[in-house]
Amino acid sequence: MSTNLELPVCSCCHRHIMPNDKCVKFDCPNCDNGDLIWRCESCRVAVRNYTCSSCNFQGP
Repeated sequence: MSTNLELPVCSCCHRHIMPNDKCVKFDCPNCDNGDLIWRCESCRVAVRNYTCSSCNFQGP
């Protein structure tokens, strides 16, 4: 029996985030759609911008 695991995707670089990666997830600070923003460690350290998929809000 196999189960499919959906890995989250970084909102900045669009790479999959592995289970043991150091990352953050948070609700969009601009909208109330419940969309999560995921940021991998390298995008956080490099302070790359992210974009909310619902409202197109961009943040640092």
